[in-house]
Amino acid sequence: MDTACPSFRVDSRTCIRCAACATVAPAMFAVGPGPARARRAPATPEELRDCRAAVALCPTQAIVEEPGAAAGQSPEAPSAPSDQLYAQVLRVAEGVRWTVGSVPWERFDLARATTELRAVVRVMAYSEQATFSATQRFMQAFSDDPDFSQWISVWFYEETRHPMVLLRWLALAGEVLDEDFVRRGRVSTPFIKSRAGTLVTNVISEIVAAEAYLRLARAAPEPLLAALASRIGADEGRHAASFYVYARRALEQAGDPERERLDALKVLHFWLDEVQSVSHPVNQTMEALQQLHPPDPELPEFSPPRRRIARVIGWLLGLPLESPEDVGPMLTEHTARVHAAAPRG
Repeated sequence: MDTACPSFRVDSRTCIRCAACATVAPAMFAVGPGPARARRAPATPEELRDCRAAVALCPTQAIVEEPGAAAGQSPEAPSAPSDQLYAQVLRVAEGVRWTVGSVPWERFDLARATTELRAVVRVMAYSEQATFSATQRFMQAFSDDPDFSQWISVWFYEETRHPMVLLRWLALAGEVLDEDFVRRGRVSTPFIKSRAGTLVTNVISEIVAAEAYLRLARAAPEPLLAALASRIGADEGRHAASFYVYARRALEQAGDPERERLDALKVLHFWLDEVQSVSHPVNQTMEALQQLHPPDPELPEFSPPRRRIARVIGWLLGLPLESPEDVGPMLTEHTARVHAAAPRG
């Protein structure tokens, strides 16, 4: 291995054990009872790419890239074939998954459950209901992919805990929402035809959701809500990494990978520059949360981590995207390349 190859370390003070790093780069990162840790330095360009993707995917930016000696060596985790990712993502998820029983419900402080906080939680709980219809669409669109379908069942289980605990918090605060609230929230938008584009949509939406929850966790004056938001944010960060590895596989197996990259770039462009045209439930939630922000200075600013999103999708697509400003020119360039390569009738 090139002695100039960088190594990576995890800041244990900021790691929240979301396991996004171990999901996208399981040979280089592991998560045990404590914070995540670097297993070893990357040994190939592909491993370096995955480590840098892990840096960008980490919702708390706890992974640091640095030159020098490799991280301590340890036996590599079994590497699942690229077409059998379910065992890999399941193993990682089971190692860090929280339970409803572990939530510190006794810490609830009614005096700190302000009107403004209750409004935020209502918006988030409503949005989380969309998981039900989204799962139906995933099962239909990916019905010929047993591996991904198995993982979606895990995603669905973990996601269904989110509205349940948020609604329970609201009940503790004196707001009991009926079944009509749940039914109205169970909507989703149609998927685009491109599989890679669909998966990239969900990489981005999970990154945005993780950022929103973790900002709430840091800002919420009510301790139980802060604990819930931290747990949910960690789930969303890991889910972003899980969609990432399936999107990576979709690109590897695509009959026309350049066309799929173009579709993915279009998705990224809309999320960053045409956000008003994005009908995804997470985007609609962010718009609703931003409208709630001005009245209460204690609430965080709910805005997407645009630079980090661009970098994550750049690593996925193998394109040099360091900032949102890079996306437009890259989309123009890639569109011209794909059209030039298309057969002429």
